[in-house]
Amino acid sequence: MKSNVNVERIVYTSPTKMPNMDSHEKHELYYLERGKAKYFIENEIYQLEAGDMVFVPKGTFHRNNSEDGKGGVERLLFVFGDSFLGPDAEKYIEEMAQYKHIRVNKETLHKFKEIFAKIETEDKKRDPDYRELERLYLMELLILISRHRIKDAPTTLKPTHHIIQDAAKYISENYASELTLQSLSEIFAMSPGHFSKQFKKITGVGLNEYINIARISAAEQMLAKTDMSITAIARECGFNDSNYFAAVFKRLKGITPKKFSMISVKS
Repeated sequence: MKSNVNVERIVYTSPTKMPNMDSHEKHELYYLERGKAKYFIENEIYQLEAGDMVFVPKGTFHRNNSEDGKGGVERLLFVFGDSFLGPDAEKYIEEMAQYKHIRVNKETLHKFKEIFAKIETEDKKRDPDYRELERLYLMELLILISRHRIKDAPTTLKPTHHIIQDAAKYISENYASELTLQSLSEIFAMSPGHFSKQFKKITGVGLNEYINIARISAAEQMLAKTDMSITAIARECGFNDSNYFAAVFKRLKGITPKKFSMISVKS
């Protein structure tokens, strides 16, 4: 079966949350038509307003929730793999993966909506060669994003959100250390109970689960790029028990670390 782009438009009439932090083997481009939403991608928190887009690179853990149920939330999601667009899209993918939160001027937003409509129409009608048209429209969309993306678009995070984001970054950078609720709450000047509650409330992920996610993300990179043993990688990533490491890896990635290592291309 030929590769294609999956298109999904959903309207929410009440606040919703992804049940768990998740990752996929394809890229996701999310457009918020109306309402408000919050995205937590790896260790970054993005507050989205109507007209914003966010890019989730393949294999990246993320979680989102709609926050404004009063007027409803409407979003459009495009899911596609590297093979669909080919090598010509690499530089645009890399740019979006670097910045993730995409905001354009309201004056140019109509150009994006026109492309959204074209892709949705092709996806619904599926006339001959519709995949090729979808590919061309999606490529046009990435080029327009690169051309019109507002550089250094301001983000409006509350002070507590900034602290929790800093904590998530700290965990991602110090995954091999002994990370505990007590030590992290001391670093970020909160009581353990308040820190744990705020971390879960803001990210949507429990502290221990996020520590595991950060460690598994690091392990995934090591498995793909080195010839270290699984036991050594588990130890390097902060796991004292290689069996527990394997169980967590399979739960989060859907594959054992051994199989992942076998299918990965070392570079």
